[in-house]
Amino acid sequence: MSILRVVSGALEDGARRESVYGGDLLVFKKVPPMEEFCALTDALIREVFQTGDPVRAQSEFDRDEYLSRVETLQKRFRKDGAARELFLAALGHVGVELGRTFGDWLHLRVSPHGEEHAGRRTAKLGFHRDTWSSNVYAQTNWWAPIYPITAGRTIAFYGEYWDRPLENTSGGWDLEEIRAGRSGAPVVPGPTETVDTASELRPVIEPGDLLCFSGAHLHASVPNSTGVARFSVELRTVDAGDAAAGRGAPNVDGEAPRVAWDWFRHVDDGTLLPAAAGR
Repeated sequence: MSILRVVSGALEDGARRESVYGGDLLVFKKVPPMEEFCALTDALIREVFQTGDPVRAQSEFDRDEYLSRVETLQKRFRKDGAARELFLAALGHVGVELGRTFGDWLHLRVSPHGEEHAGRRTAKLGFHRDTWSSNVYAQTNWWAPIYPITAGRTIAFYGEYWDRPLENTSGGWDLEEIRAGRSGAPVVPGPTETVDTASELRPVIEPGDLLCFSGAHLHASVPNSTGVARFSVELRTVDAGDAAAGRGAPNVDGEAPRVAWDWFRHVDDGTLLPAAAGR
């Protein structure tokens, strides 16, 4: 079973990675650069939605207009260099050795209340392990809310499955085939058997906190019926040394046909992970 650990200050990077590869969920509290990051992102959200109450903005727009603004927001956020620099500063603040760290791109997720404003850009992710698609077991996920959340609008973890196999579709899932239009597979692989949710854990953290966990964890979006939207950000990282040495979380049920090393670039100079890890 996994352990939720609350951390004040930094952790030595090797110790943090070992803890994450063992299944721990780490919550770094009140990370100063994250507090700045949330303020910057809040300003962008308010500008795009032209509202003083972003979490209730869906009540001001019909579905198409809301989704259009979400698309604009996500595109602008992805290109925002200041946001990226603050997030990387937050990682450095909690002990990450950025010189050996590779990542994908910052994702800003919007999860509105209910289904009325559902769309591709606001889709909720069902039960999945990130490693079912990436096949990179040194992958670490970083997640944080922009506004206060509750147990009804967060993400959920199923610690019982940390070392318990779950039948899934990863063996037939190939992102290259999906991108080429040769596959109708979903965005992420999913389970083919019923998930036992008895071990469900729904972390509730504050804006300015940072949640760190292994991409091998079984997790899912919590269906949002709270009346307000959830805005959250996430980034996936890989330590080059661990990737080269084959260190990482256990693979209990992943069968993806490819290893997605090329999803990850050095956080400073953009070098692809395959070159750095000797792949």
